[in-house]
Amino acid sequence: MSQSDALALLALTLGAFLMPLLAERIGWFSAPCEMIYGIVVANLLPQLRFNGQFISTLSEFGFLLLLFLAGLEIDFDMLRRQGARALLTSALAALGIQAGGLWLTLLLHLPVIYALLIGAISVTVLMAILHESGMLHHPLGQRLLIIGALGEFLSIIAVTAYDLIYSYGLDWQLAIAAGKLIALLILGYVGLRGLIAVANTRSRTVRRLFALRDTSELGVRAALALMLCFAAAALILRVEAILATFIAGAISSFAFRGRNLVTEKLTTMGQGFFLPIFFITVGTQVRLLDLLSPSALSLLIAVTVGLIGVRLAAIPLLRLAGVQLRQALTAALMLSAPLSLMVAIAQVGVRLGALNSATASAALGASIVSATLFPLLARPFLLHEARAGRPITIGSTQPLPQPVEFPAAERFEPDEATA
Repeated sequence: MSQSDALALLALTLGAFLMPLLAERIGWFSAPCEMIYGIVVANLLPQLRFNGQFISTLSEFGFLLLLFLAGLEIDFDMLRRQGARALLTSALAALGIQAGGLWLTLLLHLPVIYALLIGAISVTVLMAILHESGMLHHPLGQRLLIIGALGEFLSIIAVTAYDLIYSYGLDWQLAIAAGKLIALLILGYVGLRGLIAVANTRSRTVRRLFALRDTSELGVRAALALMLCFAAAALILRVEAILATFIAGAISSFAFRGRNLVTEKLTTMGQGFFLPIFFITVGTQVRLLDLLSPSALSLLIAVTVGLIGVRLAAIPLLRLAGVQLRQALTAALMLSAPLSLMVAIAQVGVRLGALNSATASAALGASIVSATLFPLLARPFLLHEARAGRPITIGSTQPLPQPVEFPAAERFEPDEATA
């Protein structure tokens, strides 16, 4: 590691520590502050190497962990309680937003990748906002989680399809690439069945995965191994890794339902270091000089306005999905901050050559602006809803089959038999 790499790592670590404190002081969220910090540091200190191999590896691991955690956050019990009609209308709302993004992109004569940027839906920032505002178990919060989870899955599928079509075109190579994608989905199904079978054994080893204290942290090792195995499979099959890690997190959430200690430990590890490094590194990719050009600035404004415009136009579909009229504006604002997916799409665009340095900076700048502005505008409405409504759970009152549960307080220490 060179001296420049070491100084860059020091700047990243300092920002990862200070930005949450600043975010609490000014009433913002941590991720946008971290990205803004990255922009400021990279443009004030251009001599630092934020694209070195070590920092790039840390950032890429943080990105994979972010998508894995997004899959883990899907509450399949909640989805089951909603019933088929609620899922169908929520999926229709998500598809309507993505279709609106495509229509606006064609209207403005922009490249197709901007349809993915404008129509992207992500649950990661949404989860953080609902948690901080106490709205996770509110009817509006649960409805937005359903739309966000379905929209994120559909967005990742759309990004993967775009990657395949852009790379191979509409010929026989596309069919081979689609076959590889199907192979990845089959691998996900096999992994799901295997995890369910393991979960139902209730053996000492399985209970150890969810123990409060395990000196070997076997649960964390197993989760990271699953995530990296799916990422490696995606690289071997030449399929987008964001889909693979998201699937790995989703099947883990389905097999071991209910928030468990492993998820909490992974979230702590991610939020404590890897995710801040990722978000700051994303900010370092934005060059302010690129944004000063009229074309890049107009593109940033167009994407930002397009994000909220498409969501406002989709209010009738949100109403159809069960969002009350007085909550529709709040829902539109909340769904207008797909930070993690916009970052992912921008990275895919740069890798494929669909975005250059200036347009990528504009796309990343739009993701930062949307993740900063729209949640702040929605925050007063969310706090009002939290005070006015009693947190309840939507859905059937009939009891559901209980998920697999393990004694969380059980403690495992290596003994002579297991040493």
